[in-house]
Amino acid sequence: MQDKLSNPYKSLQVIARKELTGCLSISIPQDNSIVWQLYIGGSRLYYATTNHYSRDRFNLIWQQIAQDRPLPKFSPDKSEYESLYEWHLEHNVSLTDFRRILLNMSREALIQSVAYVDAYVKFEPETCIKPVLIAAPLPDLIQPMASHVRFWQKLHANIPSPFTRLYLDPSKVKDLITFLENSPNPSSEKSLVQNVSLPVWLEILEQKLSIYEICHRLSIETHTLSLWLHPLIENKVLEVLPSIVNSAIAVPSLPTGALIACIDDSHTVQRQVKIVLEMSGFQVLGITDPASCLSLLVRQKPALILMDITMPEIDGYELCKMLRQSRHLRKVPIVMFTGREGLIDRMRAQLVGASDYITKPVNADKLVTKVQRLLQNNQNELNVGIGSG
Repeated sequence: MQDKLSNPYKSLQVIARKELTGCLSISIPQDNSIVWQLYIGGSRLYYATTNHYSRDRFNLIWQQIAQDRPLPKFSPDKSEYESLYEWHLEHNVSLTDFRRILLNMSREALIQSVAYVDAYVKFEPETCIKPVLIAAPLPDLIQPMASHVRFWQKLHANIPSPFTRLYLDPSKVKDLITFLENSPNPSSEKSLVQNVSLPVWLEILEQKLSIYEICHRLSIETHTLSLWLHPLIENKVLEVLPSIVNSAIAVPSLPTGALIACIDDSHTVQRQVKIVLEMSGFQVLGITDPASCLSLLVRQKPALILMDITMPEIDGYELCKMLRQSRHLRKVPIVMFTGREGLIDRMRAQLVGASDYITKPVNADKLVTKVQRLLQNNQNELNVGIGSG
């Protein structure tokens, strides 16, 4: 079978009828970076996974099926199956337990694979895993999973796979709040999702995490989360991004060496921000006295300003408002530091003209990502302005 658009389940039926042995690869037009791989011998499944080891997926499934067992060690020169087999030998895991782990991991991949009505399929004969430790009859596997398969078929128009990444733009926060307030009383299945607090949702959805990652953090099933979030996706409150985000924050043309001003009366925060940003190639202007910073900022012309909300003499809201009234600084991106539970702080920050916010304690990766994204967006806006002028 060549790489062509067809129905994966029907392809499986053809393989079973012909008693073929090999690997069936399945990918979708919406996101061809992910390829599901089914290792088959006739009508039996030997193992199912993706084309490369995915930490997002693996961590969630491991949390569900292996719980307190130590994680296997993976390396680029070995397949997921080989690494799992070595783990089984190293930790003296019984063959019965190991087969259960392999079967559970395979079930999840099989559900995702056969749920597509149309996908790119390619069969490679005689490609197999070694040693073969499970040989589960496909009909016996698929029949109990029929409801899960139908569930994913309904969602695929908006959610191509659990590798899909979700993002909440700050401008859509009010829509999320409305959704949460109007959600019906939780059923037993949805209660775990609906009990998650708003600040936790805001923190999770600003990071462009995959559905697998979100489920791992919240300890819930992918179908439970996807079903609950589906209305938000359908109504464009949440943005759906591909598994590999084509992120402008990682391209070489980013403004490295740009001057970032950090206004915070905490010397601890100043040190942390300085170390993180300077390691990423930025210059940092530390300001601990917000009351007298306006003339310094006009003189130094920073590319972006980080600012705490709670400061002596003048708070961050008032200072942000002043900067937005300055002819020299009104277009400079401003990121405000807020507390983890500070929903009101975040909304007030938007009202006074802040470009974005970041929670304390500051996460290094989030800080760099946010700074780079805002600088890139600001540069793009300037280029548009020049072009239209």
